Amino acid sequence: MILKHYINKDIYRATGGILLVLILIFVSSRFVRYIQLALDGTISAKAVFALLALQIPAVAGFLLPLSFFIAILLTFGRLYSDNELVVVHGLGIGQRDLAKMLLPMAFVFALIAGSLSTLLTPWAIAQSKVLMAEQAAQAKLGIFSAGRFRENSSKDGIVFVESKSDNGVITGVFSVSRTSSRDDQLTTELKIQTAKQGRQWENEDTGVNYLVLEQGQVFVREKKLTQEKPLFQIDQSSQIDQPSQKIDDESSLSSGGWQITEFASFYNRIVQDDSIQVKNNTKSTSTFELFRHSGKEQWAAIHWRLAAPLSIPLICLLAVPLSRTQPRQGKFARLLPSIMIYLIYVLLMMYSRKLIETGQIPSLLGFWWIHGGLAVFVYWLYRPLKIKRKNKKIIAARANAND
Repeated sequence: MILKHYINKDIYRATGGILLVLILIFVSSRFVRYIQLALDGTISAKAVFALLALQIPAVAGFLLPLSFFIAILLTFGRLYSDNELVVVHGLGIGQRDLAKMLLPMAFVFALIAGSLSTLLTPWAIAQSKVLMAEQAAQAKLGIFSAGRFRENSSKDGIVFVESKSDNGVITGVFSVSRTSSRDDQLTTELKIQTAKQGRQWENEDTGVNYLVLEQGQVFVREKKLTQEKPLFQIDQSSQIDQPSQKIDDESSLSSGGWQITEFASFYNRIVQDDSIQVKNNTKSTSTFELFRHSGKEQWAAIHWRLAAPLSIPLICLLAVPLSRTQPRQGKFARLLPSIMIYLIYVLLMMYSRKLIETGQIPSLLGFWWIHGGLAVFVYWLYRPLKIKRKNKKIIAARANAND
């Protein structure tokens, strides 16, 4: 019990540290991506950390078996290099006895990995999709990025902002848009708008958001086309529900076919799309729903979610004989070959998932042939020890008989 407590404490500690480092490495790439989206104005700054938190269950469920496997290799490698396990083996405790000590801990990690992969991960992916859809539906000042040309919310022009302060005030606004309408003739309207600065304003009574531009000009020019076949198609639906505009202190004049309007303040309503459309897939579908609609993709997702909890006891038994090193070898001598074996195991499951989705492997077969192959390999690793023990007993019996 003292030996079991001593080994389990080190493996628990090593598993937690390795898992934390691997999560930080994998999440950092997503963090850079979300920061870029926040700078572009696609998502808000508050949504970055929420999206990162929703990525942790999927990453942790995938990396927990690898962290547990590496922790056993590092812990046993250190014990072998310090000759502690050599003394343990001399007391009659073999590798099978050490593996039995680790199995209760392996089942604990398997339960945690199963909860992450089958319950928390689908929920987190579904919530992240909803959050991204909500961010995409919000049309506020976040769409403006300083020093970059961006497409406007109505998809008919571009907007450029020179700078943007922390409190949301934008300066040096320039926008160009072109709209088309058709009555008897095809008419296009080119609109150029400039403003010294702008800010967001919300009407507290109605809850409607406005973009307020101050000290600017609007240049408008209309042109009627007489071609029977226009060079582009007009989407009539885009003319419905145009944002309302309000101009204070305006003065207009015409020059060279352009209508120029100077204004002190220009109120442009920010139209927000309240309809949130979320496209769900097998990753965001609950495990119970996957069993109800059991197609090829659903079975592939089911086998993938069950792979983590099923693999942890197997890799626990695998790591014990693979971690054994000779007295003069370093503690990390078996680390790289062991990780390569684990990677082959994981890559086979990834490849089999694609084969299940395409129907090349029966859905019920799934990953069982891979788990069975690893179980046979683990049995082969422990079998020589059993044979050697039998041979030693036979030799000892013969020696006693000769005496």
